[in-house]
Amino acid sequence: SEMTKTVEISGEGGPLGIHVVPFFSSLSGRMLGLFIRGIEENSRSRRDGLFHENECIVKINHMDLTDKTFAQAQDIFRQAMKFQSVTLEVLPPYNREQYEKSAIAPLCFLDNEEGVPKTKIPPPVHPKPTLKTINLSGASGLEAGVQATLQAKSPNLPRLGRKSSSPSLSPLMGFGNKKNAKKIKIDLKKGPEGLGFTVVTRDSSVHGPGPIFVKNILPKGAAVKDGRLQSGDRILEVNGRDIIGRTQEELVAMLRSTKQGETVCLIVARQEEAFLPREL
Repeated sequence: SEMTKTVEISGEGGPLGIHVVPFFSSLSGRMLGLFIRGIEENSRSRRDGLFHENECIVKINHMDLTDKTFAQAQDIFRQAMKFQSVTLEVLPPYNREQYEKSAIAPLCFLDNEEGVPKTKIPPPVHPKPTLKTINLSGASGLEAGVQATLQAKSPNLPRLGRKSSSPSLSPLMGFGNKKNAKKIKIDLKKGPEGLGFTVVTRDSSVHGPGPIFVKNILPKGAAVKDGRLQSGDRILEVNGRDIIGRTQEELVAMLRSTKQGETVCLIVARQEEAFLPREL
């Protein structure tokens, strides 16, 4: 691709010394590859000038990382490093916006009366939101600074013409305006498997911390046993404390401070089904 550069490295030279997180498109929410958040001093990458901060790895040995989960992308990287020669397609920061635009699949909205597809492409949002996912199952994090597992999955795409059972959560959701949302009080008793849900936020240095949403309900834990909390719910209060304007790390600290056997009282806002955006 004209937008990326090719980096060839040897799999035999030892650890690269880079810290990666998922690279989500700020336009569509799709996982597009691995974002290089940090490079260790005195590492092989720093010494040989292989990578730079804020670059994105989008292909490994010609395998496209688009729509892979973070765990799958890491595994592809690990397997590739077993070979003598590894070829990476790396996206420089100045080409990121153009690359994200090229990766947008047009969003199609059906007119119910005529059945005629109408194609709309969402406008770019400035400043670009960063997407952070934090797992509240009690597992230790990928990096101590953020305590994030970042096991992000591509959004569930509902089939055309059918209601989705849970909303697909995109970083561009115009969610949380109070008009169409109803407030729900949910008490979760923390058991040995934790609270059992992940949260996600859009945050911006210009506007301060963004709204915090429930991203996934995990297969084990208090949330799935209780059954009321849903993907897409916006968290408003924890134990009577308003969390609007608080950072995601502050919210996670509040939830993690709950001891096993104690109950967390959540107030969440849920958008009425008719107003949820459809991502097809």
